Amino acid sequence: PPPPPAPAPAPAGPPVALATEISDAAAVYVDYVQKASAIKNQFADGADIQAKLAAAEAYEPNQLANGAVAFAAIVAMQEPAFRASLRNYATDNAVRADMVNRLLSDPAYVAVLPGADAAARRVILAMSSDGQLVYKAGAAVKQSAYDIQTQKWSREFVSDREGRLAKAKSSAVTLASVQSDASAQLLTAALTGSGLTTRATTGQSTGSYAVGGDGVTFTPGTGQPAQPQATVSTPIATEAATTSAAAKQPQTVFDRPDLFNQPYTQAVNRALTIAAIAILGEGGATRAPALTSLMNDGEGQKCLAMSKLNLYQCLAVAKPHYEDIFCLGQHVLMDTGQCLGQMSSNALSFEPVKRIGFKADGTSAYADPKPYLKPAPVKKASGKKASGKKKTGTAKKT
Repeated sequence: PPPPPAPAPAPAGPPVALATEISDAAAVYVDYVQKASAIKNQFADGADIQAKLAAAEAYEPNQLANGAVAFAAIVAMQEPAFRASLRNYATDNAVRADMVNRLLSDPAYVAVLPGADAAARRVILAMSSDGQLVYKAGAAVKQSAYDIQTQKWSREFVSDREGRLAKAKSSAVTLASVQSDASAQLLTAALTGSGLTTRATTGQSTGSYAVGGDGVTFTPGTGQPAQPQATVSTPIATEAATTSAAAKQPQTVFDRPDLFNQPYTQAVNRALTIAAIAILGEGGATRAPALTSLMNDGEGQKCLAMSKLNLYQCLAVAKPHYEDIFCLGQHVLMDTGQCLGQMSSNALSFEPVKRIGFKADGTSAYADPKPYLKPAPVKKASGKKASGKKKTGTAKKT
């Protein structure tokens, strides 16, 4: 007799869906990180400084922070284990609806789902690597603010100080335009679960990070096969400075538990939640308002807004060109990179560790501070007495 008919396939559930608002926001974030991390610590004149300052400060804090979460969500959607487990839940309508409700009511709920830990690891490595690149570019620019003072033009005053401060404040409320091609590529990567290359290694071998004066230096790990992603560039500081910093500072293993274990940051939880809803097939256009609300983690916006305020204060008092370079390095690039690092992990900071010393009277003092401005050299006396007639007269007592 003929074989019995094959059973009907189990319902696969709705296909993976993600609103274009998420990929648009992610595209803005990716564009800024690429431009900011590419800024070099070489300046030809005052006009070159102002051009780089205008390019690096051109972000609206809420838009950039939301874009970071959106990009992190697409990164999480690249994790096979996370996708596979959620697609199993997507086959049952009642189970899928209940899970979406749980995710929307509490973004931290996503951390208990199967595969969420692997997806979170991808997110933390990707976001922290972006922050590291921006921070290191800023550290090099800040160092040049000291080195360039030997050039006479760098000590001349900025011609339009009020104008460049007004431009900085205007850039903080101007939304960046969306690159449609980049958004489309990110959306394709999210829906297919492949094609997105981040700046971090997402395998088991994560390498180690040494906290030093120039920020964070990446050393690829050993013992595990390397992943086909790009790695972080080499240190920016001079070899002598890097060696000195490494001698002072402890080596920090980047895959230590406090970086990757729970509790995750609000940014990571919200990124995973957006990814989970999209993988369940419930992240389409009808769900766009809820997803865009999830992009607002709160802490990222506050951190980036504070870096803007620090920039305004710096530009308000800066007069010579080299002080504008300092403002660019510290309060635009380094502060922004630090914010991205803090959004990725509660235990991550790119700031160099300062050694605490003690004075003779027992009060504490930093042992290795670095002054903002180089003091002017003290002029030595010639040692010759001034020639001329001696003054006569009676000095009055005071």
